[in-house]
Amino acid sequence: MKLQIDREEFEEALKKAREATEKKSALPILTNFLISAEDDVLTVKATDLENYLVLNLKAEVEEKGSVCVSSRSLSDIVKNLTSAILYLETDGDRLVLTGGRSTFKLPTVPTEDFPEFPETLEGEEVVSGNLILEGIDRVEYAIAKEETRIALQGMLIRGFDGKIHFVGSDGHRLALYEPEGSFSGGLLIPRKSLKVLKKLLTGIEEVRIAKSEDGSFAYLSSEEWKLVIRLLEGEFPDYMAVIPKEFTAEVLIGVDEVKRALKRLSGLAEGKVFPVKISLADNLAVFEFMDPEFGEGREELDVDYVGEPFEIGFNGKYILEALDSFDSDKVWFRFTTPDTAALIEADDYEKDPYRCIIMPMRV
Repeated sequence: MKLQIDREEFEEALKKAREATEKKSALPILTNFLISAEDDVLTVKATDLENYLVLNLKAEVEEKGSVCVSSRSLSDIVKNLTSAILYLETDGDRLVLTGGRSTFKLPTVPTEDFPEFPETLEGEEVVSGNLILEGIDRVEYAIAKEETRIALQGMLIRGFDGKIHFVGSDGHRLALYEPEGSFSGGLLIPRKSLKVLKKLLTGIEEVRIAKSEDGSFAYLSSEEWKLVIRLLEGEFPDYMAVIPKEFTAEVLIGVDEVKRALKRLSGLAEGKVFPVKISLADNLAVFEFMDPEFGEGREELDVDYVGEPFEIGFNGKYILEALDSFDSDKVWFRFTTPDTAALIEADDYEKDPYRCIIMPMRV
């Protein structure tokens, strides 16, 4: 193999590909890239056996060939070189990388040891990269981070009533982003695959999507890359059934106003749980934190609320994370009882079709 390639384009491709490798693995081969050159195209393959990524770049190929090399070593070297053009060629069992006055000889491993990739399908469904990025950004925080039901360890994408639903939940909260769009399939994408996708997507491309007949793989592709994802098994909960529809107390509050109040209160808290009591009375919303060890805090906000006094407790961290995902100046806090889930949604839901459901906690 012998070729030359633009350094910046190569660096960007390696950065994306590295997200699909295993950093620490019982199978050392999964920490490597498989690099192939043919017909003025350099192909980079990376996999952790859950994600299978293929990236294509333009290159001036003098001799075709392929090589399997450490993803960490290659990425770190290319990132820190300054020359515009890089030269790659194989020399026995070494990959020789030259850029400017720098030369590196990297050990390689047999290419036949690299895992076989599943065959890819060209999807019929097309979704904009920007929409997928937005969906991930809106709901990723709510996806389960600890060992729990397998179906909660990823994001659900499905079509529903003329909209595309992006859903994440950890059992204590649920985030739903539902912009208008068409999508007939249903995909349950693992958390790590979302990180791979976020590296790949620029927001301007169209992504073609397909699903294997047995439902175990999703195939996503653009002009520059192809990604096969092993989907999560199990049924995602019936999230539409848990969205409350009747409320006894509703209040419209400014997003920044609530965030600033909660961040001030969080200065008293330590650990993952940040208990906050919310009290509503005539034209007043009160946010309180009380802990015998760390102190007490109280924030009063003027609101347009007329109704029976209402009190409910939450993990304040959950509220902050939910509010960070809104693209609205004001949101509705809607409550049913102090022991049932609360709904937070945008003032103008058509403009910002995002909502979050949070389970209360005793404070």
